[in-house]
Amino acid sequence: MAKSPKFHVFVCLAIVALFVCGQQLLAQEVPHHYHTQLVHRVNSDHAIPQTNPAPPAGLYGTSQVFAATPLPSGVNTDGTDLWPCFGNSSSANPDCPTIGDPSVTFPSGGVAVGGPQYTWSFAACDASASTDTTPCGQTETWYEDDSNDTASTDDLTYSITATQVQSGKTVYIADSGTVDFGPNPYGGLSPAANVIIYGDQNFGTLGATGKNNGNCDANFNYPSPVLPGVFVVAANKTCVNPVPGVATITATTSIATATFKTVKGVTTVTYKVKYKVAQKWNIFFQ
Repeated sequence: MAKSPKFHVFVCLAIVALFVCGQQLLAQEVPHHYHTQLVHRVNSDHAIPQTNPAPPAGLYGTSQVFAATPLPSGVNTDGTDLWPCFGNSSSANPDCPTIGDPSVTFPSGGVAVGGPQYTWSFAACDASASTDTTPCGQTETWYEDDSNDTASTDDLTYSITATQVQSGKTVYIADSGTVDFGPNPYGGLSPAANVIIYGDQNFGTLGATGKNNGNCDANFNYPSPVLPGVFVVAANKTCVNPVPGVATITATTSIATATFKTVKGVTTVTYKVKYKVAQKWNIFFQ
């Protein structure tokens, strides 16, 4: 199975203003091009509500898009994507010190992302050959963590799939498997954390066959994960190549109690989900 790098489209840059308190706590790159970034949240008037009831414990989706990627040329000096690019350039993002026209210091709480769109080039997104490794876009899902869950056994997990209906049957053109980031670092924060999970993406077999082929990702650092550390549990799906038309992307973010069991030197994991949020949207290949 080949890892699926993604994207070569440059579109307009969208600026999303997020008001924060303090600097971002964690920016983590994970295998298979998935990353997480935390942004502390306060209201636009900088007043943090203290007396009103909090939402019921859970995860709450706030945004989901398929957006333009800065690849292949838009990379930082450390090899990471040029965007999303977050404010407070003095700490987390030295490659994004200024923004705007005229140029000003990138303020804390801002993020620059690729422009979202519904219609995409089929030719660019069709990863049907082993050479089709340039991603055509970037998945971006935002959620708020109101779980207040700080248990060390409760892991932050993520999965993202893309499906189409072909010849009357629902098929997979991408499946990340379960990405386990380790113990959830975002529970118990006040105010509650805004989190973005993003990754480069294309769709199809990459010329491979069988389960966990192409953009249906195989196990990474699993079984017998090296802990602490990020690992991927394959979904054992078989990807097919996309066709022009609608595709449905589904992202599921969970906080789940992870139970590890070792038999004959091989360690596997099972999950009991405590909180989750599913985010679903469509794109169109033309």
